[in-house]
Amino acid sequence: MEDIKISLCIPTKNRFDNFLNKYLDDYLDYLKRGIINEIVITDETGDDYEKIKNKYQDYLDKNNDFKIYKNTRIFGVFVNKHKVSCLATNDLVALIDSDNFVDDNYFLRVMKFISENKLPEHYIISPDFAAPNFDFSHLGGLTVTKNNIKEHYDKYHFGTLLNTGNYVFTKSIMTNLKYDSSPERLFKITSCDVIYYNLLFFQQYDDLTLYILKRHSYTHVVHNDSEYIKTYKNQDNFYRDFIDPEYRKFF
Repeated sequence: MEDIKISLCIPTKNRFDNFLNKYLDDYLDYLKRGIINEIVITDETGDDYEKIKNKYQDYLDKNNDFKIYKNTRIFGVFVNKHKVSCLATNDLVALIDSDNFVDDNYFLRVMKFISENKLPEHYIISPDFAAPNFDFSHLGGLTVTKNNIKEHYDKYHFGTLLNTGNYVFTKSIMTNLKYDSSPERLFKITSCDVIYYNLLFFQQYDDLTLYILKRHSYTHVVHNDSEYIKTYKNQDNFYRDFIDPEYRKFF
């Protein structure tokens, strides 16, 4: 598994005090232990950028595997995720929300799965449990492609899994992705950005395969300041009127 190199990519906006201040200590430990090979962070406002630089300045000065960027403006969750993924230097990206946490076993299980299986050029590895609230264990072990998604799409919590994210995937699905960058479209997908990403991946990559890994979990924090909580009531129509019908074209 030594040749499997993963970049931990974290898009953030005002998440240092309540989340990253604690999480990054563990992530830096994973980096030093060789469990991950790079940390990349893109900050929307500059507040987290300054706090991270201040706390980890000594490590940042002496190493080039921990990178923090300040965006020139607020891009929004969709574009910020795309940007941080594309800045990774490894072929595999773990795109983790700044308010959620993954332990070292998350990465070890992914590396074991990759090393033991022959995988296509474009793939995603998803957890089957976003602890403590979102249990997808009944979906664990599924292998989903555009050719068989109709068999799984209406299963309980499958749509939730498609929008929860915190996956590991091949960087190429991001770097070569085409998407509508109009402000109107980006505004509509704040609460459904991950399921929209997955739609684009299935549409644009014929070999795109989603693996839902059994007994694979992370900590998913639900809080009132989450972008989903703040925007979903105004954006459910876009999922219903556009995203869902597009998925059903695969049927």
